[in-house]
Amino acid sequence: MLSRPHPCLGWLYISPADTRRVMDRLLHYRDLELAQDRNFTGMPQAFIDWTWLGWLPSNLHRYEEQVRQHIAYLDGKLSTLNRELEQLAGGVLDNRDAAADLRERLQRQLDARELP
Repeated sequence: MLSRPHPCLGWLYISPADTRRVMDRLLHYRDLELAQDRNFTGMPQAFIDWTWLGWLPSNLHRYEEQVRQHIAYLDGKLSTLNRELEQLAGGVLDNRDAAADLRERLQRQLDARELP
C-alpha cells in the first residue's frame, strides 16, 4: 500500500499504518457530528484540532523532512505573493503615504497658527 495524503494536511503523505489510524479518528469525529446533525458535511473541527494538537506533534519526527520541504515551498509562495502585492498595490500605498504626509504637514500648519 502506498502512502496517502493526510485528509486535513493534503500536502503531507503519511504511511499506511498512520493512514489507517488517522482515518479511524476522522470517521469517529464524523460520526459524532452526524449524531448531532444528520446534514453535517465537511471536515469535523474536532478532527482538525486533533490533527494539529495531538497527531502532528507526536508524529512530527517521522514527517519532519516533508514539513521542512513544505515550509520552504510556503516561503517561496509568500515571497511571490508579497512581490505581486507590491506590484499591484505599491502605487496605491505610495499615494496613501503621500496623502498622509501632506495631511500631517497641513495639520501642523493649522496647529501652529492656533498657538498664541
